[in-house]
Amino acid sequence: MPLPLSYPGLRCVLEHLEAVKRAHIIARSPGYRRVDKLITLYPESLNIGRGYQLAINKLLITCDKDEVKFYMNMKTFSRQKAETQGEKMGKLINFYIRGRSKIRVHKLNWVHSSLPDFLPADLKFRVNSLEARFREDFEAAIPLIDPCSFPLKTVVTIPNLLNFDIQIVQLAETLILDFVIDEIVTVEDLKKLNNRKVVFECFNSKIDLVSLIKYQVNTRKVVETTFVISTGAKSFINDMLRQFELAFGEYRSDLDGINERFIPALSKFSISINNESRIQVYAIKDPDEDFPYKLIVKPVPEISGL
Repeated sequence: MPLPLSYPGLRCVLEHLEAVKRAHIIARSPGYRRVDKLITLYPESLNIGRGYQLAINKLLITCDKDEVKFYMNMKTFSRQKAETQGEKMGKLINFYIRGRSKIRVHKLNWVHSSLPDFLPADLKFRVNSLEARFREDFEAAIPLIDPCSFPLKTVVTIPNLLNFDIQIVQLAETLILDFVIDEIVTVEDLKKLNNRKVVFECFNSKIDLVSLIKYQVNTRKVVETTFVISTGAKSFINDMLRQFELAFGEYRSDLDGINERFIPALSKFSISINNESRIQVYAIKDPDEDFPYKLIVKPVPEISGL
């Protein structure tokens, strides 16, 4: 008969198990439950949605009036429960989240404008990335994030000017702006974005990067932010590059030595800003992403500008 795992061995195994698989095993091993709470949980994503919904990685749990439903891998399971929705959700939170010494979430998706009653007030997550839509969502989510998480690696939100003034949005290394509808982003809006990288996920929005670069050329002051327009429409990238050709045609460049998946036949630019900096502009395609076509506007030191 094989010997049971020692605590260090069990800790090593549980820490590296995918979060949903780990919960599945613990649910069938009552003796491990107390130990499980002491071992850091590492969910890739955690989504606390409006109503009575909880998503952990690929598992979605919803609490209806009469039952709890589990959705995963195109399959649905349900359990009849007599409790109220709040009581059912509270039990789920107690099993998956409450009482753990550490929870390290790669991406927290928050769509609640207030703290749900079923979440414990002292709950804290270590977080790399936060997705929140509105200012009220940020205000509700921030108290749940361990201060050690700041500044965040990534913040995902909508291009709402009120969000640009939120400190964790300003300090995030990468800011991803998800355009639900086509909008106009002016040069004054762009000047407010000082993250290391800003990604615009859009289809046909007007993003005035040409005017921003003209401003940098005229003032000889470079903005130390890489801007990426990410879209599913190659025609949108073509239109943007035509604008660059009209404004900066003399700065067209082959960008030799740059290791990127350039889209063939599309123009590339290396625009001089001052004696120390240039802006490289080019388009790439990443077929593995939802928005495969990307326009990159990247500041580089003059020594590497081509």
